[in-house]
Amino acid sequence: MKTSRCGRLLKINGSQSIPVAYHIAHKVSHLYGAIAIFDPKLSGYVVSITHDPEYKLGTVLSDEPVIV
Repeated sequence: MKTSRCGRLLKINGSQSIPVAYHIAHKVSHLYGAIAIFDPKLSGYVVSITHDPEYKLGTVLSDEPVIV
């Protein structure tokens, strides 16, 4: 069974514990090129899973909305 990707980047935001955020990211990681979790201490999204060379693991992304 082959799955198609929904997009290049998924930003997960909202109140959740770190384990819950990573569980969500793991479940949807095959649908996106990269997954970033919001970290309020850094005021940005940290790339936690990546299959896309544009997004490096551990990079902090702006919390600005992405306009495509």
